[in-house]
Amino acid sequence: ITDNIMAGTYPNLPAAIKGLASEKGVKGFYAGWWPGLAGKIPSYALTWTLFQQLKLAHLRAFQRDPKDIENSIMGCLASATTVTVMIPLDTIKTRLVTQLNYPDLVPYKGIIDCGRRILQEEGMIAFYRGLSPRLISVVPMIGIQFGVYEAMKKAMLTRGMEDETPAMSAKKLKKAQENAQIREREIRKRDMEEIAMEVAADDDQPFPAPRLNKKRSGRK
Repeated sequence: ITDNIMAGTYPNLPAAIKGLASEKGVKGFYAGWWPGLAGKIPSYALTWTLFQQLKLAHLRAFQRDPKDIENSIMGCLASATTVTVMIPLDTIKTRLVTQLNYPDLVPYKGIIDCGRRILQEEGMIAFYRGLSPRLISVVPMIGIQFGVYEAMKKAMLTRGMEDETPAMSAKKLKKAQENAQIREREIRKRDMEEIAMEVAADDDQPFPAPRLNKKRSGRK
């Protein structure tokens, strides 16, 4: 619907819904769904991957987490790269959706046929004719999205750390001390058992085995 309105096929949303339903039925609402899906999923995956790689590069270069504005800038760079890579699929989707505007044009049979004919009839540059408006519409949006996302994530993590009260920290410290005491008692008990076994084995030499002395000196 959006592509048809932007292409001028219909003047507004009600006219687009009515026109698509009457001319092509339910199928008209799903024209170009496959190239759209094939373009959107890799686009989002590539954008997130590039953004994370830019964050890692920033961390290696500056040895600190990026600021909110820096996250927005890196989001813009990631989205601009993705749009440039994926624009041919977006062009194919738009051609399939809006081909009703050109009754004299031989209809495209699908993604492969559309891509092949654009390349043969108009050349490679035809895939990138919509690059500028696409960059203008997408890059700022994705930059704001990443900047807000990282800012909110940072705020929520900070809030979670502040919610940990001193009483909770004291409980954790006490629990750790209790666990350390339990481990120490278990070690002493095990040493006493080994000493008893040595004494029982040789009454003429009632001393612990050398390995016990080494263990004790190691703990000291």
